[in-house]
Amino acid sequence: MTPTYTPSHFLLDDPLLIRQFLQQHYFGLLLTADLQLSALPFLFEWDQPTGLTGKVYGHMARQNPQLQGLQDGDSVKLVVQGPHAYVAAECYQQQPQVATWNYSLVEVSGKVQLLDPRSTLALVRRQQTKANQALPQQVQDGFVSLAAGTDAVAASGRQSNLAYEKQLSAAITGFVVRIESLHAKMKLSQNKTPASRQDVLQFLQQSEHPQTVWQLMQAQGLLAAEAAVNTQNPALGSTKGAVI
Repeated sequence: MTPTYTPSHFLLDDPLLIRQFLQQHYFGLLLTADLQLSALPFLFEWDQPTGLTGKVYGHMARQNPQLQGLQDGDSVKLVVQGPHAYVAAECYQQQPQVATWNYSLVEVSGKVQLLDPRSTLALVRRQQTKANQALPQQVQDGFVSLAAGTDAVAASGRQSNLAYEKQLSAAITGFVVRIESLHAKMKLSQNKTPASRQDVLQFLQQSEHPQTVWQLMQAQGLLAAEAAVNTQNPALGSTKGAVI
């Protein structure tokens, strides 16, 4: 699959910046040759402290039709999209201008290998640990601790969690993709003058109001009235799930 059209001034080839981007943005699409796709969280594991060689891990529901046609060695593409924003023509001091959109994405191509149930369970635990570590400390402090209570209660809680994890892992299949090529496009007004980029920056600082997951839940009536009050804590808006 050919990478997205990318003029040279929008191409990002700095491994450090790309890895930083993928550390913050790791939810994307898995595309297969039969034109099926799935939205999934990915885990990037690099071969070296620097560079862009490595593997990408993910998991999907066993009942997902895309999985039924997926075999070891199949070529796949992963697309991770980051922030995007509308840029109004009127934001520029120098005219005339046209409106546009700025956006960011990374494409990864490679061959897939399916994981066995034991490796899938280990993968989900790694994804969960990594996602939890990225949460604000005050959110982590509010998690229910399995160490609370007596030793017997704590041991019982841990056993229950392990059993529940194994039950859930039976409904999913993990996969790994060895990175064969990686393409990063950052359309961030690089084709504009420094003065025009400053106009865009000031405009976006005033106009960007990205909708968070909890706001989507609230808009669709999925939050109880009393629970909605707790969502006013901005830190809770960054919580990311690890299991699809």
